[in-house]
Amino acid sequence: MNEQTQHARRGRPGKWTVLAAGMMLALNALAQGTALPIDMPAQPLDRALQSLARQGGVQIVFVTELAAARRAPALKGSLTVREALDRLIADSGLVVRARGLDTYTVERPEPGAAHTGTTLDTVTVTADADRLPRAYAGGQVATGGQLGLLGNVDVMETPFNVTRYTSELIENQQAASLKDVLDNDPSVRASAPRGGESDQMTIRGFEFNGREALINGMLGMADTRGTMLEAAERIEIHKGPSAMLNGVSPWGSSAGGSVNYVLKRAGDTPLTRLTTSYANDSQLGAHLDLGRRFGEKKEFGVRLNAVHRDGDLAVDHTDNRESMAALALDYRGEKLRLFGDFGYQDRLLHGGWSSTRISSTIAIPEAPEAKLNSKQPWEFFDGRSRYTMLRAEYDIAPNWTVGAAWGDNTSDETYLQNVDTINNVNGNKTGTPYWIPAQSKNTTKEVSIKGMFDTGPVSHTLSMIASKNQAARGQLTYNVTGCATGCLRSNLYTPVYYPAPNAVDPGSDALQMTTRYDYSGFAVADIMKMLDDRLIVMLGARKQKLGFQNYAYPSGAATVGYTKDRVSPSLGVVYKLLPGLSAYGSYIESLNPGGTVSTFYANAGLVLPPYITKQKEAGLKYDFGTFTTTASLFDVSVPSQLEVPSAVTGGRPTLAQDGKERHRGLELNVYGEPMRGVRLLGGLMLLDATMEKTQDGLNDGKRARGAPRANLNLGAEWDVPAITGLTLTGRAVHTTREYIDVTNTQARSIPAWTRYDLGARYATKAGNTPMVLRLNIDNVLDKNYWAAASRGVLTMGSPRTVRLSASFDF
Repeated sequence: MNEQTQHARRGRPGKWTVLAAGMMLALNALAQGTALPIDMPAQPLDRALQSLARQGGVQIVFVTELAAARRAPALKGSLTVREALDRLIADSGLVVRARGLDTYTVERPEPGAAHTGTTLDTVTVTADADRLPRAYAGGQVATGGQLGLLGNVDVMETPFNVTRYTSELIENQQAASLKDVLDNDPSVRASAPRGGESDQMTIRGFEFNGREALINGMLGMADTRGTMLEAAERIEIHKGPSAMLNGVSPWGSSAGGSVNYVLKRAGDTPLTRLTTSYANDSQLGAHLDLGRRFGEKKEFGVRLNAVHRDGDLAVDHTDNRESMAALALDYRGEKLRLFGDFGYQDRLLHGGWSSTRISSTIAIPEAPEAKLNSKQPWEFFDGRSRYTMLRAEYDIAPNWTVGAAWGDNTSDETYLQNVDTINNVNGNKTGTPYWIPAQSKNTTKEVSIKGMFDTGPVSHTLSMIASKNQAARGQLTYNVTGCATGCLRSNLYTPVYYPAPNAVDPGSDALQMTTRYDYSGFAVADIMKMLDDRLIVMLGARKQKLGFQNYAYPSGAATVGYTKDRVSPSLGVVYKLLPGLSAYGSYIESLNPGGTVSTFYANAGLVLPPYITKQKEAGLKYDFGTFTTTASLFDVSVPSQLEVPSAVTGGRPTLAQDGKERHRGLELNVYGEPMRGVRLLGGLMLLDATMEKTQDGLNDGKRARGAPRANLNLGAEWDVPAITGLTLTGRAVHTTREYIDVTNTQARSIPAWTRYDLGARYATKAGNTPMVLRLNIDNVLDKNYWAAASRGVLTMGSPRTVRLSASFDF
């Protein structure tokens, strides 16, 4: 089982960390004094309490700050749970109290009070409290989360810039896509239209695609274009390359960072939550979240999330129909834990979206009205995705766990898409419609062993994992009969709409797989703690082997491909200078597949060669108790991709690798509750993204495309004192000028922009039913702007968008 690192939080009296583990043993018998064979090394007290809870089948509740800095002695012999607890805390100055047949507390004795009869604050024990790090003050982010094969690691003990957004934040902001959640992060910017089919964005100035996301730490399980959010308990973002920690996505992993969806599990408290929603112009939706546990000791868990929404959106001629169902099953036994996740989503998006290409020699025209859609009303995306994930964990010895997992995903998609290009500064466009059916299939397998042990004064958390990923994709591009290249002539500001083409949807059912991918790897990592856990060293390496092959259609003959292997190392060091203050540094490498050139380019289908990404990072993190600030310096280098303009007016460019991109920057992040009832979330990224070692030095020193010099985010929430349950929210998002190519001329750039969002929510009751009403208004000033200029594509910012919802807990 992955370790959850408990971290000291100063200034939070009455806030408890809950440890609930190993609930399948005979609780009553243990509480009455049954002896257990105990064999524990000397270790930090919080770790010892976790281990005893697992072995004894009890719940142990303790204040985090009391256990974080204390050591427990070695124990060996036949002892009852109570005897073991008494010995573990004998020299700590703490006391043990029994709170029922299967619950104990470890706490500081109150002045003048006897060791019995003291009343504690109410403690809520959740089903997976020993697996899911708790939310930080304010509830918007978590205190820790998964760090690939290392398991759950506290944010203050992580040598990288990481943020884990909670389901509470997702619900309160009414986020409908991954882009919406990561709007809170200054290092991230959406590079595809909101409400569109793709979760395309940039992290630290590098492109990230939604299909690269992990689900429960497994690659290949996300939808090819974007996975819906309603089944997610956490959205975790790790800045920087992470192939050493996570492995490699089937279709390439971003040098800028990785994203992991942590799926919801059933808690001990029954949950029945219904949320109804509205978004302008007329989209209605409903989301059911149902959780139950069954069995004498609640060993079986079921969590169901189902959502459906349909209707017109704020951009003209667009409407979305989206459905999703996700079922999470789990069993928690004495030593065995089983997990099963099953999901299906179906999205049908009509109307095209305000994203377009632009010829390589003309100035970028002024952004049109945000509500105006210059794409064709008959364009659509039809996508379906389904996943199955199975996982088992077994405790082979105290503090040692073996695991195995298997996952399978299939994504089908069909586009009827007008690929259009702006041809002059007046906004004139030409476009060509295509049918694009595609299918992706992914299978992932892994086995692992994880454990904790001590060597003298050094404690170790060792993780080893072997994994294999096999993936295949078929994609075809058909010209629409009767419409030659550039046949659709229109304008950004005065669109011309054409009749829908008379063509039959080719579908994706009979697609032949034309790209195949094989990945295998073995990784080992050790988290070493020493000097009373003030010094933490993370050392790891992953042996990677990549295989990539394209096949001709329809002959199936092998064309371009490669096989590449490499050992990718990683080193991270964290030193706790003071309670709550951590300094860190890290170095990490990744071997990534080059991927396949998309249909936007003339050389579509070409497999680019694999490449190596290297990152150095250093920073400081300070936890004030209820408010945390972090500062990170990073330096990432990766082979660059460059567009070679077409010699034909309006023709598609060619994508090639040329030289190196080096992204260096400073990130400042803030989150938490600096004062009661006031929450802050956001930060600043300063980015220096330059080209190096380009052919003949032609573009050396030029700024990389789609990489602004600065991003600023600041979100705030205020609980109105005079009206219990009312919270007002606001957010500002600012991005500086960015270039669409490496010419670095102002004419080939989009201006800086600032967007303001407002909101409110009200928690009350409808009779005896708890209810939360939410209102969010994005782009409240209805600003018209180009939101992104990456990938050689111009993406419009969304118009003013109003979203309403009402949640009921039955």
